[in-house]
Amino acid sequence: MTNARRKQIRNRLALLERASMLFGRYGFVVPTVIAYLRGWPTHVELYPNMQIGESWKVFLSGFLYWLAYLALERAVAFAQRSFEA
Repeated sequence: MTNARRKQIRNRLALLERASMLFGRYGFVVPTVIAYLRGWPTHVELYPNMQIGESWKVFLSGFLYWLAYLALERAVAFAQRSFEA
């Protein structure tokens, strides 16, 4: 592999790492904005009736975005380790 090709791969991995960091930092905003625009309730009323309503969608989507961030972070770390080896 040539040095130019290695540099290009390192640059792409660095860009993916920065995108992963930004996704981890601001990824929770996406489901919150979607919930606000669609009119989903964003609060949970657990007392006295224990009614959750449709707010579980907001929490579930936030949790799924968090899992996607963890998977992306691990993929970037794996790619960097395999490239350096």
